Amino acid sequence: MNKKVSLGVMISLIAVACAITFVLTMTVSLNMYNSMVAGIQERETINAKIKEIDTFVRSSSIYKPNENTLITGIANGYISGTSDKYAKYYTADEYYKLQQLQSGVIIGTGIETVVNGDYLEVTNVYEGSSAEVEEITKGCTITAIGGKSILEIGAEQAQAQLDGEEGTKLSVTYSTPDGVEKTVTLVRQSIKLTSVKGTLIDGYAYIKIYTFNETTDERFIQLIDEYEAQSVLGYVFDVRDVSDGITEPVRAMLNRVLPKAQIAIQVDANGRDTSFIETDGNQFVSKPVTVLTNGNTACLAEIFAIGLRDFAKASVVGSSTAGKSQLQTTQSFKDGSAVSISTANIVPVESDDFENTGIKPDYTVDITAQQAEQIKFADKKSDVQLQKALEIVATE
Repeated sequence: MNKKVSLGVMISLIAVACAITFVLTMTVSLNMYNSMVAGIQERETINAKIKEIDTFVRSSSIYKPNENTLITGIANGYISGTSDKYAKYYTADEYYKLQQLQSGVIIGTGIETVVNGDYLEVTNVYEGSSAEVEEITKGCTITAIGGKSILEIGAEQAQAQLDGEEGTKLSVTYSTPDGVEKTVTLVRQSIKLTSVKGTLIDGYAYIKIYTFNETTDERFIQLIDEYEAQSVLGYVFDVRDVSDGITEPVRAMLNRVLPKAQIAIQVDANGRDTSFIETDGNQFVSKPVTVLTNGNTACLAEIFAIGLRDFAKASVVGSSTAGKSQLQTTQSFKDGSAVSISTANIVPVESDDFENTGIKPDYTVDITAQQAEQIKFADKKSDVQLQKALEIVATE
């Protein structure tokens, strides 16, 4: 039997619902307003402090501020005040270099350096560059550029000269780790970065990933297709020393090797969660898989390893990973500079959150820094972690 509700009761219920909606809306709006006001007040305090310092320095100091250094210092100071350990400010030159790295093609002499004391220490030499041809290696020290000592030029200014217009030449003087000094002429050229390499070892496909840039997924998928056609026995994926990069290649790579699954979600600053990586299952690898990791395996590389472990039953071999689950977003500005800040946490769907704790290997094989330096691509003799990975994949 249906009960009839009087018009008066219905109107009362509607009024109550409207009142609740109004209260909730006003509460949310008030909270947002208070947050905005606080933000405005804080910005005014910051701007007032900078103005006070600037006024005093410009009116009284015997030194004239370097405007570019000043802007960079203020920007870096702001970033350091956010407590975001992954946040970074990029000058226009630094951001341009980052964009090149992400595209997979750089223009320069092929040398990566860090300032070490008064000189530049070579930290990386790109394959196929003129620096590699001239036998400059990691650990060498650059002491002069263009015939001028680094002491005269300044280390940061000297660093900037290593890049430049394609086809131009640069004289570089460097000393080897054993003290031999050489002067060579390098050519700035377009260099396609090696993001993935693959080879067969005893019937198993070994695929080394160096970075996640715009070319990584295409080459990775090409290798998988080739090895599947050859009916390989299994796969060893190596993401040691792979940290940040861009997300899309990781999605495409996992989509090629995993069945249909939701790998991870991302949770933004407001607590909203959305899918981060999921696969459609149209193509996947059914062969045994192992994944190599170390303490420098971070963020996207950790998600890559987690996806393989959770949905391809892969064993993780090596050392515990970095434990970086925060995702960064980069915003560029009119002057060509940019800021990268953490905007979301990546949370695996099947596994525990790995922030700070990292991924613990199923088979731990720790090596020394000296052993890590000696490892060469696909060399079982020098790479005991690879030896273990091949041993494990052969038993699965």
